Amino acid sequence: MQLRPMKVTNKIQTQPIEDFIARVRMARNKRDNNLQLTTREAEQLADSLSQVMTRIVTIQEEIIGALKSAQQASTVNVEMDGGEFKNK
Repeated sequence: MQLRPMKVTNKIQTQPIEDFIARVRMARNKRDNNLQLTTREAEQLADSLSQVMTRIVTIQEEIIGALKSAQQASTVNVEMDGGEFKNK
């Protein structure tokens, strides 16, 4: 099995994740019990997380394939027969 490099056609938009993390940090520092997101912010965060998760699964599958290929390539089969024994 030949491993093909992953085609990265679009850049993952991580800004919504970074914004969310910053807002959580600010809320924690202020000891605020509530954090609100607009529907638009929640959609952007969900889209960004979906992109990240999809990319991670793709990379994971490629790594598993590469490990299987490496394992198969490093397997050595040795066949031996008993040869001939002669009575002396």
